[in-house]
Formats: sequence, C-alpha cells, structure tokens
Amino acid sequence: MHPHCKPPVRAAARRKAGPARLAELPPCPPAACRPGDAAEALGGGTRDVDEFQLPLPGLYADLELGAASLRPPREFLEASTLVQLQVLAGWRRDLDRCRDAALQNLAAEMSPQGDTASRAERLTTLRRTCAALHIEVPKDFEMRAAAP
Repeated sequence: MHPHCKPPVRAAARRKAGPARLAELPPCPPAACRPGDAAEALGGGTRDVDEFQLPLPGLYADLELGAASLRPPREFLEASTLVQLQVLAGWRRDLDRCRDAALQNLAAEMSPQGDTASRAERLTTLRRTCAALHIEVPKDFEMRAAAP
C-alpha cells in the first residue's frame, strides 16, 4: 500500500493537520492501489470534510450465482434508529446508482451495433429479460438512462 493510501484519519485529526497539509498529499495512483475506487467512480460517499466512513461487515455476495444478502452487525443494530435510517438511505442511494449503471450496461450488451430496434423496443426487451430473472427495473429507468 502506498503511504498516501492509508485509511483516513478522524475529522479532529484532519482539522489539526489543516487544509494546506492535506493538499500536499500526492494524488492516489490507479485503482489497483485502492479497492474502493470502483465504487467511488459510481459517485459514492459525500464531499463532507468531516465524513469518516468505516467498513462495516455484513454485505455478502456470491458472484458466480448472482446471489446476495445483508446481515448488519450488532454495532449497526445498536445504533439509534435515526442513524440506521440515514445509513440505509445512503446505501440505497449508492446501490441504486450501481443498479442503474448495471442496467444500462445490460441494455447496451443486449443491443448489438447496427441493431435497428427502436429505443422503446430495446427497453421492452430489457424489461422482459429482467422480469424473467426477477430483477426490478425502475419505472423511470428510461428517463434516467436517457439523461447525460
């Protein structure tokens, strides 16, 4: 691990370091250095300087079968209800972004170059395929997918 890729420091330590010292850190090298880069590319997290996110075990996935589950640890369950709801809202927002990106990729994979099907026909095919696989496609997906 590169020295500048160490886990983040608490907000209090950041305030002591001051913005000038933080700005002196060199930019992080490519994604191979930090496993979180793929998720960060999807827009996770916030720009809040006081944010201090820690890994929280409990997300499980079988990448061969496409199965997943969530088993929040006791630490999460013992947090206040408001904090639980705020964390769940953040996770849901980021999961929605991941889902939308995956749906857009699937739609592109299902539409080979030179496909003469209309946008509506491609969306219908995507919805039918996802329904057969029990994958939810949001009602407003077409509008989100069309956005730049």
